Amino acid sequence: MLHVGQRSGIARRRRDGVVAWVWWREFWSVAVWLVAVSMPPRAGGAAEAVPCRLRIACFNVENLALPGENTRLTRFRFEPARRRHLEGVAHVIEAIDPDIVVMPEVVSRQGVEALAALLREKGLTGFQGYHVDGADSFSGFDVALLARIEPDEVDGRRIWIHVPARAGNRSRPRAEPELPADPAEAWLRQAYTYIDDAGQTRSDEAVLQRHSLAYFTVCGRRIGLLGLHLKSNPSDAGANAQRSAEVRIARDIIRREIVGRGYLPVVLGDLNDYDPDVPMADAIRTTKTTVLRDLKDYDADVAGDELVNAAKFVGRVADRYTSHWDVNENGAADPEDVFTMIDHVLLHRDLEPAVCRVFICHAVDLGVSDHHPVVVDLVFEQPHP
Repeated sequence: MLHVGQRSGIARRRRDGVVAWVWWREFWSVAVWLVAVSMPPRAGGAAEAVPCRLRIACFNVENLALPGENTRLTRFRFEPARRRHLEGVAHVIEAIDPDIVVMPEVVSRQGVEALAALLREKGLTGFQGYHVDGADSFSGFDVALLARIEPDEVDGRRIWIHVPARAGNRSRPRAEPELPADPAEAWLRQAYTYIDDAGQTRSDEAVLQRHSLAYFTVCGRRIGLLGLHLKSNPSDAGANAQRSAEVRIARDIIRREIVGRGYLPVVLGDLNDYDPDVPMADAIRTTKTTVLRDLKDYDADVAGDELVNAAKFVGRVADRYTSHWDVNENGAADPEDVFTMIDHVLLHRDLEPAVCRVFICHAVDLGVSDHHPVVVDLVFEQPHP
């Protein structure tokens, strides 16, 4: 018979032996794993997928103008307010931290460059500004963009606008005589009619005056960004007819210029209309047009919508508003004010699986803009190089 001390000694030796065996087993397991991960992949084996992230945003910067700059529509008359506005816009972009942001309502190349320089001072060194003059002689508003990714150079340019060079281009001074219309530019003009408040039929011609187009090759994808600022006032019959005509031009640009060059379209900006397929925070107002549906289904020969509204990924309907109309102009949010979703990011359906997150940044007050940025995060899986 073994004594207690003998039994405990045997048990201790057995325990120590088990511990030693477990330790050696774990040691060799870790050693084998380190060797395995350090070895190059076998030829013909499956490549490791790595994530590639892209953040796209649109933000109406509400008449961004530099101190001393002459503007057709003046929001801030004096230099201190304009400097505060420029700083405020930079703060918002710094906070949402996009790779590409499309900005309606800038008025000059100098303003875009000043904004990019200010962001670089803040340490966001990758930002460059891209600007092209619009054709709206009434407001002077353009659609520009800031990007950390350099746009592709297409036919010698990195940012485009498609407007007629001759008759119908409203950037031409009124005193200058109009030249005969170029038949090759007929697709850039759209006639429209509507019935005014007095019951009279009115006719006019639309040009897509405020837009820009840039092409990017990023995360192994070729993406064409069409930034739009369509005619405002979704409650006015004439404005609705003009906006609908503008969309017919935009659809042609998507088909001819973006898809025709082998890029996937993304349409974003201040569309000044509501999407009937995506409920917004304001349940009272509804669209009187087919503007959003026409943009999403830009190719009638293809079944279904080609574009998807990123707003549908904002899970809380109460968060789906991008515009604050301060009805009584007191600079505060009041019950009678209007909060609607008129800024949109429309993604090609092939990009939908990459959508990781969509949000609307409501941390913007009326001192900066009456619009809130829409932010879309895309995550692509691509083979490890």
